[in-house]
Amino acid sequence: MPIDHAPTIPATARRLPSTSGPRHAIAAILASGYGLFLALVVFWPSPIDRPFAALLARLIAEAHERGVPSFVDYAFIEFTANVALFIPVGVVLGLIVPLRWTILALLLGPALSGAIELAQHVLLPGRYSSGADIVANSWGAAVGVILAVTVRAIVALRDEKVIARHEALSDRDAA
Repeated sequence: MPIDHAPTIPATARRLPSTSGPRHAIAAILASGYGLFLALVVFWPSPIDRPFAALLARLIAEAHERGVPSFVDYAFIEFTANVALFIPVGVVLGLIVPLRWTILALLLGPALSGAIELAQHVLLPGRYSSGADIVANSWGAAVGVILAVTVRAIVALRDEKVIARHEALSDRDAA
């Protein structure tokens, strides 16, 4: 019976298996679905809320009468909607870009928003491009990147603990 003299490598020195395959598949599915929706919203020939302008004005006035602070106006709601619109963009960027390049994911959100606003300005005369939209979209993308990176870090920590526990049990059983 041969004796295995292969050196054992401590668990901390071993490289964890890559999880980029499933992560990239999930990101691709999210990107294609949400990208289609986002393209529809941002390249609609007229402002997407135009058919609802009177209803929105009435709802805002009604909300103010019921005690909602006056700063919650159309501009506030539009800004908040733009932040929310780009959170999924940031999540996708945070899933695609390697962790060591997180700063790149944080920069891609504003770059994409700037490109969209430029395209709206050049290609869609019925739309209004705005610096405030770029700021709101950038905030949303940053929130999304931070969410994705946080989830990735939690999953990596969990994976390390699971692998360490498995190795400890394997070492105990081997002894």
